[in-house]
Amino acid sequence: MEKEYHFYNEMLEQPRSIQRTLAETDSQIQTLAAQYAGQIKQVLLIGCGDPFMLGQAAVYALENWAGVKAEAVEAAEFSLYRHGLLDANSLVIAITSSGNTVKVLDAVRLARQAGAKTLALTNLSPSPICDEVDDVIQTRSTPSNSFPTVTTTIALAALYNLTLHWSQASKSLPVESYFLLQQELMSLPQSVARALTLETRMGSLAQQLKNAPIYTFLGSGPNWATAQLGAAKMKEISQSRSEAANLEEYAHLFSLSIQPEDPVFLITADAPIDERNRMVAKFIQGMGGRLFVVGAEKLQAGWEELDIDYIPVADHSEMFGPVLAWIPLQMFAYHVSLQKGCNPDKPLNRGELEPYIQKIIYTSLLDGWEKR
Repeated sequence: MEKEYHFYNEMLEQPRSIQRTLAETDSQIQTLAAQYAGQIKQVLLIGCGDPFMLGQAAVYALENWAGVKAEAVEAAEFSLYRHGLLDANSLVIAITSSGNTVKVLDAVRLARQAGAKTLALTNLSPSPICDEVDDVIQTRSTPSNSFPTVTTTIALAALYNLTLHWSQASKSLPVESYFLLQQELMSLPQSVARALTLETRMGSLAQQLKNAPIYTFLGSGPNWATAQLGAAKMKEISQSRSEAANLEEYAHLFSLSIQPEDPVFLITADAPIDERNRMVAKFIQGMGGRLFVVGAEKLQAGWEELDIDYIPVADHSEMFGPVLAWIPLQMFAYHVSLQKGCNPDKPLNRGELEPYIQKIIYTSLLDGWEKR
């Protein structure tokens, strides 16, 4: 039965795990935020795969809410090339669900040698990363047995909470804005649960689009990360060719290769990006592409003049898009995987190479990999 796949069950787990993570880590996060406010001048978010992408989303919150310079750096790039300008006023946040990603471990060791403060955001404690950092935030879900969904959204929710508490401690946000954003963050579990009700619709789209030669995902600002996460799930669980771009790079470069009937998923948000999105959408349509727009319910009316398939999720601030707007894209990837006869928990068997890539990525093989 399709619902026995770990990927499917972990998608459904997201509302409960986000709620648990926010509730059970709040006190610790508030304490850490008070320590960082006024002391930390730059934040580097380090990870590989989903953790790197969710770090890119969190950068926008750190800069816009907490008023601190932030950057997401892929862990291997950081370890090999980007660790030279750290000091005691730097915070390195190491994001790894398993806690044993080799290059993330390398990164925090280098960060500590440079005198930077280190924080691990992981779903597994104890784990190797916990022995290498100053502080650990442990997110709250069962260990993942598939490609990431819930471990990504709970990590991002924790980072949003850290950033909002940081903004309160540093007084970088108006009080009213802080409380409105905090209220919206706490309502994310309900909004995610609503988004999960789109499954039938996303399954129908998957059946229509299962033979597409390539899938394109577009997003700007925080939703650039949403687009990358959407493309990542297509590659991982159905081995489909997919690409992600922010809006301007798509207009400058990617759009030149679009072919008739190519599916394009565009994640939209409030003006001014919504207006810019509609301009690019008209070009995509003119080139014969099949356009699907994911956005807040309140924005749907503005797209009615275009012949597009609008996929509405609950109204939300743009910053929360990588958690909320990503949900229907997870379900689409899952159903494309089923339509193609793939195992959404594990890539096609590569024979003797099967454990090779895991040995490169992790300090030890992930538990249960061979049984997926």
